[in-house]
Amino acid sequence: MQIGGGLQPFCELKRLKYLTELFLESNELEGVFPSCLGMIQNLQRLFLLNNRLHGNLPPSIFSKQSKIEWFDVSYNQLDGVLSFSIFANASSLKDLDLSGNYDLEVETESPSWVPTFQLGSLGLESCNINKKNGHVFPSFISSQSSLAQLALSNTAIEGSIPCELFFNTSIGHLFLGSNKIDGFFLDCFANRTSSLEVFDISDNRVKGCLPEYVGHVLPHLRQVNMSSNALEGKIPWSFGNLTLEVLDLSYNMFSGTLPQSLTRNGTNLEYLDLSNNKLQGEMLPRNSNMTWLECLLLGNNHFEGVIAPTISNSPILLILDVQNNHLSGNIPKWLYDHPSLSIVIFNGNRFEGHLLRGICQMKYLQVFDISDNHVSGQIPSCLNNITFWTKTYPVRKFQNSMFPFLVQNSFEIAVSWRIKNIVYNFKGAPLWLMTGIDMSSNQLTGCIPSEMGELSLLRFLNLSNNFLTGPIPNSFRNLKNVESLDLSHNKLSQKIPYELVGLTSLSTFSVAYNNLSGRIPFERQFSTFKMQCYDGNPNLCGDPLPRKCSITNGLEPEHKSQSKDKEEGTSIIDSPLFFYAFVFVSYAFGFWVFFGILIIKKSWRHNYFRVVDKFIESCFEMLSKYW
Repeated sequence: MQIGGGLQPFCELKRLKYLTELFLESNELEGVFPSCLGMIQNLQRLFLLNNRLHGNLPPSIFSKQSKIEWFDVSYNQLDGVLSFSIFANASSLKDLDLSGNYDLEVETESPSWVPTFQLGSLGLESCNINKKNGHVFPSFISSQSSLAQLALSNTAIEGSIPCELFFNTSIGHLFLGSNKIDGFFLDCFANRTSSLEVFDISDNRVKGCLPEYVGHVLPHLRQVNMSSNALEGKIPWSFGNLTLEVLDLSYNMFSGTLPQSLTRNGTNLEYLDLSNNKLQGEMLPRNSNMTWLECLLLGNNHFEGVIAPTISNSPILLILDVQNNHLSGNIPKWLYDHPSLSIVIFNGNRFEGHLLRGICQMKYLQVFDISDNHVSGQIPSCLNNITFWTKTYPVRKFQNSMFPFLVQNSFEIAVSWRIKNIVYNFKGAPLWLMTGIDMSSNQLTGCIPSEMGELSLLRFLNLSNNFLTGPIPNSFRNLKNVESLDLSHNKLSQKIPYELVGLTSLSTFSVAYNNLSGRIPFERQFSTFKMQCYDGNPNLCGDPLPRKCSITNGLEPEHKSQSKDKEEGTSIIDSPLFFYAFVFVSYAFGFWVFFGILIIKKSWRHNYFRVVDKFIESCFEMLSKYW
């Protein structure tokens, strides 16, 4: 139930002073934070997250008499400058969350104060921390010996990570992503181990090599995200000694080969992202055995050789992305037999050979990208056997059984995919709604199978830059969800099916540089496509091209009919033979109707000759005047 409005009516409740818990999250509450809540002496838990409260927090709420233990006003619209000293006397405070108040400046260093509380959880994510004091790390954190979770992502903090954050014996979850943290990782004397389990330092400026002993100093790590930094050198072997479930080292400058310790039997890895580095050698070490792996992202590196056959040892693998490497050989037959692959991205490699019909057995396939390779042969006609491309699947049930990673992890899966010549980064729920095929820039031949028109759930289809022949299948009218359709740079012929104007979701379309002819459909969303979408087809005519359709230039005139019989009838009517035949029949019909009546009706015949005689006499009289 949503309440809406402000909090002021609660101040008028007679029994307000006896209230111990107040849960009003996600209720569209608005207005300023009422100071009357400070009068509730027995209040212990206050949850106002995900509303539209603005202004600042009244200091009276956190007096010496305050019994508040849990205070959550995250994801509101609080603004202004908040001095953290207002919490100093709230000795019972254990969990504090101000995250998601993007216009709120939090000052923890001035005025000076001494905390009387021991927090278990602190969330300041997306607040602006210590703007007046150089965006330093909050110093009071060093006194919090019970702190289990600290969220400081996207708070503009700068400098190196204080060592006490690593070696505080209580901190298990530390989120520092999207800041301006620099320096070297673990640039301090480490004579003890850390209790960290989940660690995020993504999108910062941390540089240098990771120490080889990192796995020994941080032995409890389960989820690690160090993506988008300036880390270099080799991936530490000691990572393999951890019980890692998530490891994201993408968008750095790591080199060398993938440590075998990461992929050996018994590893708990579910998510491994090493994309956008400088790694080389084989895609996976030999004898790899990652039983629990669900997502493997190795794109944009320098891996060589074939697709690692040890992938078959990962039976629940959902995502395999090896784009833009130097991999070669045929797409292996055993890959088609994989029981759970859903997203396969192989673009930008050196794969060759034919696409086998075995691909049609991959019933969970959602995204298949083999673009920019050397794959030849024909497109299999059985792609309509793939469930996710043809009919709605019970996605929620499927994700609950096959995607436990989505629920259990603190990080979202993200996959980069080029669509409409733009690289998009899909993550979270949108990733699992994505469906598409990209076979562009290969050496495919033959006709486009008409069965591809049955892939009604496809959102993106790219077959450009191949050697495909024949017509565009009329069955493409059934691609009701397609948003991007690129058939350019092939050898397609005949007309653009008029039925394609019914694809109302289509926003990007190109058939440039083919052998198409006839009038371009120019209705509905097709009226928004520019002439570049049709370049290189000299026999196409009509808007948006400057070539107009006419009879004399040999181009087919405009038609509105969708059936073949009506199209043929229109061409006969517009021919010269039909015109002359129509004139002759009309003349003969009129002649015999007129004179036939005169022959049959004697009275009409006498009247007719009488009129003619009078007309002739009148003519002679007029002429005699001039003679």
